[in-house]
Amino acid sequence: MNIIEKRLLENVFDSLDRLFDKECKVIDFYALIFASDIALKETKSSVSLSEYIDKLDTILKAGGSENKQRECTISATNSLRDKLNELLPID
Repeated sequence: MNIIEKRLLENVFDSLDRLFDKECKVIDFYALIFASDIALKETKSSVSLSEYIDKLDTILKAGGSENKQRECTISATNSLRDKLNELLPID
């Protein structure tokens, strides 16, 4: 993994933490992973976030309160958190 991929994935991981801590909204998290997925494709990374983008798109289109969307997003991205834990070494 190159430095750009690592930084992009660290930003996604940090954003997951901010979402969990109610420091960002679901739409903000969606925008970050959408942009990160595009940037990762430019680096020819093997990591794809499109599965999670699709899930978040569905959650956002369904509407509901921010808390409901947040809960659904956290549930839908549990496997992403696990994947990032495996990919990103703790310094």
